[in-house]
Amino acid sequence: MNEREILSWFDLENQPFSKEIKTDDLMTLPTIQKAAEEVNLLIDTKGIGLLTGPSGCGKSSLIRKAASLLNKGLYKPFYVSHTSVGVSEFFQTLAAALGISPRGRRNTNLRNIKDFIVNLNDQQRIHPVIFIDEAHSLSSDTLKEIRILTNFDYDSKNACTILLCGHSDLRAKLKLNVFTSLSNSITYSILLDTLPAEETFTYIENRISSVGGSPSLFTKSALKLIHDISGGVLRTTGNAAWQSMIKAFQLQARQVEKEHVQMVTRN
Repeated sequence: MNEREILSWFDLENQPFSKEIKTDDLMTLPTIQKAAEEVNLLIDTKGIGLLTGPSGCGKSSLIRKAASLLNKGLYKPFYVSHTSVGVSEFFQTLAAALGISPRGRRNTNLRNIKDFIVNLNDQQRIHPVIFIDEAHSLSSDTLKEIRILTNFDYDSKNACTILLCGHSDLRAKLKLNVFTSLSNSITYSILLDTLPAEETFTYIENRISSVGGSPSLFTKSALKLIHDISGGVLRTTGNAAWQSMIKAFQLQARQVEKEHVQMVTRN
């Protein structure tokens, strides 16, 4: 048994739940679309934003899509995900992401980063948008430095936009008194929630349709059980759906039934 055999059995062109989904194929489900609109509003008005949600709910996919839709004549996106490091290492990582050769210690890199931002924003008229993924892994000391990154002209100018993207516990962490300065500077606080049942069903059906399959590949009872298992988390939904397809293939079934999903839960 291999992946190609499974796809052929269900008349599918590609694995429907692969993480390598093209940006243009990402679903604009109402829950995700609402968060995407708030991300776009942050970028439009500039400043610091916070995007949080459970692991696997689509945060990274959302910012990937947001970055791809930016007007290249007005904005330039930068992405950082190596966050479980100290302050100096973080600024080295950020400098490298901006295309700057990391040099020396924290102060040198911070100065070079801010000079780069000012040049891009003022001289080239391109507004930098920095997406910091896995921000829940940032140390407390590094989180405090985020506020300094956006302080330009006596804190009177939005020379860059920063979106902190992380798990739900990041939101709770920022409520601590030591982060008051950063919290008060957050322009938009965006919560990407799990999908309700109907959106989970739509997600699975549309993913199947996108690779040439029948949207009725999964029975309604199978879809409902997958939602109950996943709690509306995209990643878990995709994994449960694919594992259920494997079980159906092993039993030579042309449609994924509730019993196939149950077999996955027993493993």
